Amino acid sequence: MTERRGPWTYHGRVPLCVTPCLTAYRDEVTLPHGERGTYDWVLAPDQVRVAALVDEALLVVEQYHYLAGPMWQLPGGSVDPADRGSRTAAQRELAEETGYRDGRWDDRGSLHALPGLTPARVYLWSTIGPTPSRAAPEPAEADLLVRHIPLSEVVLAVLDGRMRCAASAALVMMLALERSP
Repeated sequence: MTERRGPWTYHGRVPLCVTPCLTAYRDEVTLPHGERGTYDWVLAPDQVRVAALVDEALLVVEQYHYLAGPMWQLPGGSVDPADRGSRTAAQRELAEETGYRDGRWDDRGSLHALPGLTPARVYLWSTIGPTPSRAAPEPAEADLLVRHIPLSEVVLAVLDGRMRCAASAALVMMLALERSP
């Protein structure tokens, strides 16, 4: 079966690696310039990031990532199959990582963080005035630190490289632009 995808033509697919967290595929394609070839890509779960504003400060998590090293980012994680959508995932991740719940939630759209590698999206959410509760981080998040940082300082963290998560950086800059005079 062939299928046109813009200037590409899809001819078939084989899985290269299947794990509980992702599947790597190799597609047989005709490239935009007309030559046949392959295109390797990864199917991974969609993600969420949450900008939670508490008393004019953002909740920022600091954590060491196995592949990327230490960084600041906004709370977030995977959209699980059991979630009823990205908002449910965002609310769950915020509560697990920070203990904060509720507030006034706004959908901020989505991004394709690595469009040449995966169709996975990162859904962006914000909440204003969530209330504190008990955090319940996953075992792999035992080193996670939650910080309350003024938005202006988080913008500086985006600019100086402390916040290297692309989706977090985009959401922070979106909020900063909205709140600037």
